Amino acid sequence: MKNRLNNSLKTTEMRNALFCGDNLEIMREYIPTSSVDLVYIDPPFFSNRNYNVIWGDEAEIRSFKDIWSGGIDSYIAWLEPRFRELQRILKKNGSIYVHLDWHASHHVRVKLLDEIFGANNFQNEIIWWYRGGGVSKKRFGRRHDNILFYSNGAPNIFNIDDVRTAYSQESQERLKYKAQSFRGEKVYSNYEQHPMGKHPDDVWPLQPIMPSSKERYGYPTQKPERLLERIIKASSNRGDVIFDAFCGCGTTMAVANKLKRKWIGIDISFTAIELVKQRLNTLGAVDFPVIGMPTTVADAKKLEPFDFQNWIMRKIHGYPSRKKSGDLGIDGYTLLNQFPVQVKQQEKVGRPELDKFSSAVRRYGKTKGYLVAFSFTSGASAEAERLSREENINIELVSIKEILEGRSVL
Repeated sequence: MKNRLNNSLKTTEMRNALFCGDNLEIMREYIPTSSVDLVYIDPPFFSNRNYNVIWGDEAEIRSFKDIWSGGIDSYIAWLEPRFRELQRILKKNGSIYVHLDWHASHHVRVKLLDEIFGANNFQNEIIWWYRGGGVSKKRFGRRHDNILFYSNGAPNIFNIDDVRTAYSQESQERLKYKAQSFRGEKVYSNYEQHPMGKHPDDVWPLQPIMPSSKERYGYPTQKPERLLERIIKASSNRGDVIFDAFCGCGTTMAVANKLKRKWIGIDISFTAIELVKQRLNTLGAVDFPVIGMPTTVADAKKLEPFDFQNWIMRKIHGYPSRKKSGDLGIDGYTLLNQFPVQVKQQEKVGRPELDKFSSAVRRYGKTKGYLVAFSFTSGASAEAERLSREENINIELVSIKEILEGRSVL
């Protein structure tokens, strides 16, 4: 990690930035003390479910595979140094929101947040309530997540007027009058409704992202933008720095950008960071460093196989195959026409590999495919030309150098 960061811009300017790597290492080396106004994190839940590894990148698997082996004590031990770094980088008037569920929220609150941020700085346990499918015959439906909200000591930023909600019809009727007196007379209440709306409480009924929503980015635990919008509006101001150490598909960054805040995001997954970069680019955010990603051929050669494969598919704006076996060597597909793509982390890929790939392209009923590698033999190039000329099978040979120079495969 350090070798890839040595020549990168550090965030002393506290400008927008994305980091790929271990958030503990990055916070210690790159994020200054008392430089962040608001932290929101959605760490992997202590649920022992497969979605704790979202993308399946080798880096992600290596990071998370040992968290659960020692039970809750292992999980707490993994989080503890990260929370200490979060407390260090947070300004004294800053706030932190930690998104968890019923598996570990009580452990994290008592063993970590009360200890590190101080029990007196606890502000709310926000209940994010949502509808969903699936219930147990043994218990009531589990229909909420827990978001623990702590300040960092000094009076914290809290913009209540920015997050007020509309009064319900029932509340409007109830607040018109006090209870009737014993004589049956109605007396106007001294309590007046606030013209900007109701002061929200700590139960937030917000629906998750629907499967058909344009907001969805294929991330199983993706949170809705409305949730982050309320947090960011309430606990930060324009120009403030918003920090997410487990940024996933980038919802925190996207909302912060829309609300004219600065942002810093970290994720262990190369695939996630590529997606976040693309998501932010579509919002008009283009001038920001992406630190820790491979930038040279030498960097690419050091990647683990799945890291390499997923990184390449994102770089060429394709999508990886979900099959892990029986896929005829197809690693992914182009976005628009679903042409097959095979990725080889090799030099001098030759005709035998090309022959196998062209057969797979035919099996999939396609007339075009992309073979990606560091370099190709003259035999492979000649056969690709022959296939195009004589058999109407177009196999494009794409080098890693071309991809690093910006070539996109659509």
